[in-house]
Amino acid sequence: MVSRVFIVIFIILVSIVEATILKDVKVEGNTLKLYFNTPLKKEQVKAFIMPSGSITKYIFDFKNSKKLKKIPYRYNFTGGIKDVRISQHKPNVIRCVIDSKVKYNLRYSQRDDAIFNIELPLDAFYKKPKKRAKKIAKKVKKTIKKEKLNSVALFKNIDKPKKIDYDIKDNLLKPTLKSKYLIYLDPGHGGHDSGAYVAGVKEKDIVLQIAKRAYRKLKRLGYRVKMTRYKDKFIKLSQRTKKANRDNADIFVSIHANSIDNKKRREKVRGLETYFLQTSRTARAKRIAAKENRVLLNSKDKTTQNVLLNAVFTGPKIELSHKLAISVQREILNSVKRAYYIKDNGVDGAPFRVLAGAQTPAILVEVGYLSNSKDRKLLKKRAYQEKIADGIVKGIIKYLKYREMELN
Repeated sequence: MVSRVFIVIFIILVSIVEATILKDVKVEGNTLKLYFNTPLKKEQVKAFIMPSGSITKYIFDFKNSKKLKKIPYRYNFTGGIKDVRISQHKPNVIRCVIDSKVKYNLRYSQRDDAIFNIELPLDAFYKKPKKRAKKIAKKVKKTIKKEKLNSVALFKNIDKPKKIDYDIKDNLLKPTLKSKYLIYLDPGHGGHDSGAYVAGVKEKDIVLQIAKRAYRKLKRLGYRVKMTRYKDKFIKLSQRTKKANRDNADIFVSIHANSIDNKKRREKVRGLETYFLQTSRTARAKRIAAKENRVLLNSKDKTTQNVLLNAVFTGPKIELSHKLAISVQREILNSVKRAYYIKDNGVDGAPFRVLAGAQTPAILVEVGYLSNSKDRKLLKKRAYQEKIADGIVKGIIKYLKYREMELN
């Protein structure tokens, strides 16, 4: 009898020691990130959906797992999500419940570094809680200390959660910037003009998705931002900058995806590049500008083309556009290279007609080559698009900050 009791106690102790620990929870963009001390096994995760009136509950049960008491129970949202609740449902089961106002295709994944990612609807905005009083902070600290004393074996190997993604909400941002400047995003092509079209992937769709992500991020940060198109609609090149000029925009960012026709070189040519308005300095820039200008310039004679494209290549706007291009290119690379490999093709000047009409600093970002299978695969990924959008947003904000320093 004694031996049986000993075996039962031993099994319980082993299960406690081997339990997976939920160390931290973060909301980044539209992704809920759960930081565990070790990667979850497939059999530990159970996900199911439960309709409940106007609310649809997306439920995750993490078996043989425990959460630290410092992790909040409720996370409040606006938009498509009502809230997210994380609790110790059973002694060895953590339950995560997402109360959604809208039905959506639930996606989740786990990274090698034991981060469990749950995607939320794109219109779900996290309401970050206000800073708690020092008294509450001390109470939490005492609780954690008590937990450590009571369960040394459980906590001794737990590291502090690493900061994986760069948070664009940093001290760099000045509140005055948000109301002072209007940012215009221009998703290239649209409607009958698909842009590059390779292996069923259309440039117009990819760039619209990236532009919308950047738009939402800027809005969420409190910035004034507009887009030349919000859906699959054709807009003439000349009309794009007219919209921005009419609204007195301060920055114009056109977003495109690249491609090459040479089949032999398709798998060799890839990468990210950013352009500002200038006469072409390289063969690559000249070729890309000619491709993007084709819709407008095919119907015009050579003399007219030169008048259109050479009348605006001097002045302070070009210098500022160059600085904006450098800032955006650098920040996209910083954002992307944390998780993906992307070739840096640098910043260059080119005679893009869509930039020539802007009365403000204007750049054109080529986010990758659809003609290259590796770039194409990345550009179709939601997570990759998020990182491109993060970089665009951070680059714009850094440029505005440095511009303010120059003016002061």
